[in-house]
Amino acid sequence: MLVTITPRDRIPVNNVSIHISGSIEDQEYFQSILAENPALHGAPLHHGEYESIKSTLSARAVENGYFTARFLRSEIQIDLSAYEAGISIDFEPGARYSFGEITIEPVPGFSTEFINSLVILKSGEPYSSERLLSQRNNLDESRYFRQVNVSPQLSQANQEAVPVIISLVPRARNAWSTGIGFTTDTGPRVRAAYENRYINTIGHHLNSDLALSPVRSQINVGYVIPLSDPVKESVSIGTGYVTESTDTFDSDRFKIETAYRRESDSGWLETYSIDFLRDDFTIDLQQDIVTLTMLGFSLSKTQADDLIFPSKGWHLFGQVRGASDAIVSDTTFVQFYGSAKGIINFGPGRFLGKLELGSTWIEDPVDLPASVRFFAGGDQSLRGYKYRSLGPVNANNEVIGGEHLLTGSVEYDFPVKNNWRGAVFFDGGNAFSNQEFDWKQSVGVGMRWLSPIGPIRVDLAHAMSDDGGMRLHITMGPDL
Repeated sequence: MLVTITPRDRIPVNNVSIHISGSIEDQEYFQSILAENPALHGAPLHHGEYESIKSTLSARAVENGYFTARFLRSEIQIDLSAYEAGISIDFEPGARYSFGEITIEPVPGFSTEFINSLVILKSGEPYSSERLLSQRNNLDESRYFRQVNVSPQLSQANQEAVPVIISLVPRARNAWSTGIGFTTDTGPRVRAAYENRYINTIGHHLNSDLALSPVRSQINVGYVIPLSDPVKESVSIGTGYVTESTDTFDSDRFKIETAYRRESDSGWLETYSIDFLRDDFTIDLQQDIVTLTMLGFSLSKTQADDLIFPSKGWHLFGQVRGASDAIVSDTTFVQFYGSAKGIINFGPGRFLGKLELGSTWIEDPVDLPASVRFFAGGDQSLRGYKYRSLGPVNANNEVIGGEHLLTGSVEYDFPVKNNWRGAVFFDGGNAFSNQEFDWKQSVGVGMRWLSPIGPIRVDLAHAMSDDGGMRLHITMGPDL
C-alpha cells in the first residue's frame, strides 16, 4: 500500500486566552511570568511551548508558596475548516502561603541572640524559595558553620503558614594553615596563619598571618567584631609589621589600624578606616622616619558569572586617604587610588582589561614615605619590568617613586587543550611626578593552567622601552 502525504503550512495560533484569577497583586505577578515566555499568538502551533508555559506557571507557583494552584482549564482547540488553532488557559493560583514559626536549633558556642542576628527570614512574610536560599547563603557567608540546613516543613503547614527549622553545625573554633608559594615579584614565600573563628558567644574572631620572602615579609594580627548584621557589617582592629627591600627602596613599617566595613544591599563594600603608620625608609640615599595618622575611605565591588574563572565580569575599587600634620602626622597629603578590571567573551577566548589610576596632593613629595609613593613594574603592573622598578628618577637616574600613577593592560587568552590556555598581552604606563610622563610599555605571551584554586599564569614579557630584555613572570589567583 502506498500512502502519499502532502504537508501544508504549520497551523497558526490565532486565538490565545490566558486568564489568571486571584488578587490584582497575584495577577500582576503571574502576568510578568507570561511576559518572559515566547508569544503564542500569531506563531505556528507548538505543543512544547504550550506545555512550557503551563510548567512555568506551576513551578513558579510552588516556589512562591501558591501550593493550591491549579488549572481550571487548559486546552488547545483546532479548527481545520478555518485552519487555525486556539489556546485557552484558566489558572487559579489560590492563596499564597507565608512563613510560619522560624525555629533555630541551639548551636554550641553561640548565644541565641547572635544566631538570631544571622536570620533574615521573618514569620508572616510571603513564602519564597528564593528567600530560603538567601537565608542559607547568609549563614554560609558568615563562615561560622560547616553545615547549614534551612528546612521548610511543608507537611506541618497550618493556616497557610509553613514553619521553618534551621539547624547549624559550627566549624572548628581554631584553624591553622601553612603554605609555600612563588612569584617573580617577591620570590619564594613561606606563609603561616592562625584563626580563632569565634572567641566568644557573640561571634568575635581573631586572625593572624605571617609571610616571609626575600623581598617582602610581614606579620599581621586582626580582631573582628561583627555588628547588627554580622555578615555585612563589622569593626576590626589590627596591627602589623612589614619589611620590604626592593631595587628602589628599603622600608620597615609598623601600623595600627581600625576599620568599619559595611556591605550595601547592592553589593558595594564600604570601608572607613583610621591607620597609624610609622615608616622607617631609605630611598634616593635618604634615610628618614615618617609618622602618619591616615583617615581613609574605600569602595569596591566584584560582579562575575564565576569568581574563580569568569567568562564575563568586572571589579571596581576606589580609595581616598590622607593625613594632616595637625593630627599626629609629620606631613599633610591627600591621595586617591582607583582600579578597574573587566572580562568579556570574544570569539573562542576572553578579553581582559585593567586600568590603574593614582594621584597625590602634597606640597613637597620628598616628605612622602616610600610605602605611600607610587611605583610601577612587576607581575601585577607592567610585566617585563622588575617589581616596583619604574617611576620618577633623581639626578643619578635612580627611581624614587612618584605622586601619580597611570597603568593599563589588555590581554587576550584562548583555549589550547583541556585546562590549558594561551595568552597575548600589552601593558603600558608608569608612575610619575608633576614633570613629563615617561610612558613605558611591554608585550608578551603566556600560558595559563586552570587549577582548582584558580589560574596559575606563566608569562614571558618583553620591555619595549629602554632597550629592555625579556622577563619571566609567574603568578596565581583569580582574574578579578
